Amino acid sequence: MKYIFFTLFCIFTLNSFAQEEVKVKITVEQYIEKYSALAIEEMYRSRIPASITLAQGILESGNGNSRLSTEANNHFGIKCKATWTGKTLYEDDDAPQECFRKYDAAIDSYRDHSDFLMNNKRYAFLFDLDSKDYKSWAYGLKKAGYATNPQYPELLITFIEKHKLHKYDEVKISEEEEKEKAEEKAEVIKTYGKEFMINGVPAITAKANESFAQIALNYDIKVFQLYKYNDLQKDDECHEGDTIFLKSKKNKAEVETCTFGKGDNTHKISQRFAIKLEKILSRNNLVLNQQPAAGQIIYLNTKRTNAIIIADTAIQRDSVEIVKTQTAPNVIKVDTIILNETVYEDPKKNIETMFPVNETTLSYFDTLEEKKSELSFFHTVQTGETLYSIAKKYNVKVDALQFLNAMKNNNIEIGQRLIVNPNLPSADTKEPQPVPGYHVVRHGETLFSISKLYNISVNDLKAINTLENNNIKIDQRLTVVPVKNTENNSGSNSIYYTVEKGETVFSISRKFNVSVKNLKELNSNLVQLKIGEKIRIR
Repeated sequence: MKYIFFTLFCIFTLNSFAQEEVKVKITVEQYIEKYSALAIEEMYRSRIPASITLAQGILESGNGNSRLSTEANNHFGIKCKATWTGKTLYEDDDAPQECFRKYDAAIDSYRDHSDFLMNNKRYAFLFDLDSKDYKSWAYGLKKAGYATNPQYPELLITFIEKHKLHKYDEVKISEEEEKEKAEEKAEVIKTYGKEFMINGVPAITAKANESFAQIALNYDIKVFQLYKYNDLQKDDECHEGDTIFLKSKKNKAEVETCTFGKGDNTHKISQRFAIKLEKILSRNNLVLNQQPAAGQIIYLNTKRTNAIIIADTAIQRDSVEIVKTQTAPNVIKVDTIILNETVYEDPKKNIETMFPVNETTLSYFDTLEEKKSELSFFHTVQTGETLYSIAKKYNVKVDALQFLNAMKNNNIEIGQRLIVNPNLPSADTKEPQPVPGYHVVRHGETLFSISKLYNISVNDLKAINTLENNNIKIDQRLTVVPVKNTENNSGSNSIYYTVEKGETVFSISRKFNVSVKNLKELNSNLVQLKIGEKIRIR
C-alpha cells in the first residue's frame, strides 16, 4: 500500500512540473537561448538568416508564451488548410474556433515556416540574398507580401539589433555538422533520380510540391540561375514533371527543325530541345508570348526566310509544363522604380522590381496575417508619458516592455520608439525544472539535429540510448534529457527510475546527466543493479 501511494506521489509530482512548464512565461533571453539552435539549423538548411527567423518567432509568439506556441508548438500562427493531416488546435481568430496546426515539437513549426517561404514563388529571390544580410531579408519579406504592417521591416531590424540576434547569422558549423548536412543533401538529390542530358545539358524532373528555391538549395546554385537557365520570368511556377535544366541551354539544337504541335508553345519547344528561347524567337521572327499556329515548321538552328503563321490566340502552357501567367503587364513605372517580370542577377533588384502583392488574394499559408501586422508595433514616446503609463495603455506589464526593448531600467525619452507586443503581457523570469522525457524521431531529423534541440552532445545521446552508430529511424523513440541542473536533493522534487535490462550505473548516470558519485550518494545500497529495481535520480 505504501509502494502504491509513493508511486502515485511521484507521478503527481512529475505531472505538476509538466503543468507548471506550460503556465510559466519565458523571457526574450530565455526564448533566444532555447530556440537559437533551431534558427541556426534552419539557416543552414534554407539560407534564411537565423536572426530573421528568431525575431519573427519571438514577435509572433510573444516569446513563446502564446497559447498556440505553448499548447501546439506553433510559433508562427500557421493554420491547418486542406492539405494538413496532422494534429490540430482550435482558437478564435478572424472567425470563431479556427483550425491551427499542432506540432510535436517547436522544430516542426520552424521547418514548416521555412518550407512555406521556400515553396512560395513570391519569396524565391530572397534565397539569393546573403544569409547574413538580415536588413535586405526584412525589406524583401515586406515587398513579397509577408506582412501588411508598413513598419514590419523596421520592426524586425530594430528588434534584431536591440537583442543582437545578428550574431547568430555568423555562427559556423563544425566539420561533423558540415559532413552530416552534405550527406543529407546527397540523399535528397537521390530522390530526383539520375540526372539526364538533353542536347548535352544536364537536367532533372521536378517532384511534386517542388519549388525553384528548393531545387536551387539542393543543387547549390542560385535561384536566378535556375530561372535564367530555363527561360523563366518571376511569375513562373514549378510543377511536378517539369524538366528543369541545371546549366544554360545551348544556342543550337541537335536537329534542324521541328513541327509545332497542338498544345505546344515556344517555351515547350525550348525545353524539349534544350535550346535558348531567345534563339527560337529570333530565328522564327516571333516575339515573347507570340505563338505559331499548329503544324508550322519551327527553325531551331537557322534563320527562316519565309513568314510564319501566327495562332489566333496564344496557347497557355498547360499544367504538365512550367506555368506562366501572362495577365500581368510587362512593365510598370512606380516613381523611379521599373516593375517588371525580368529576372536579374542581383537578388535585391529582383525583389525591388517585383509587382506589388494583391492583398485580396494574399494567403500567406492562411496564417494570422492580420494579427501579424498589428501584433508587434512601435510606440513613439510622447511628452509626459512613463513606461508604466505606456504599459497600462496597451494592457501589458512594464517588464514585458523592458525585455522586448532590451532596457535595463525605466528611463525613456521623448521621441523614443518602443516595441510593443500585446501577445506578451508579462515577462515572468521563472523557469520550470526540466524533467527527463522522450523524443520521437521525425522525417529529416538526425542525431545531430536532435542533440542540438535538447542541448546535449551526439555522444551523450548515443550513450543514453545505447546506440552503436548514428543511424536512426522515423518514429524511433529516444530518451532525451536537457543538459541543465537536474540534481536536486529536495524530497518533494525526488525522481525515481526503474532499471531496465542491460543498464549499468554509468549508463543511467549518462541518461539523466548526473554523476555516478551523486547516484551512489542518493542510493546508499547501490552495489549491483537488478532489473525492475527503483533507484533515485535526484
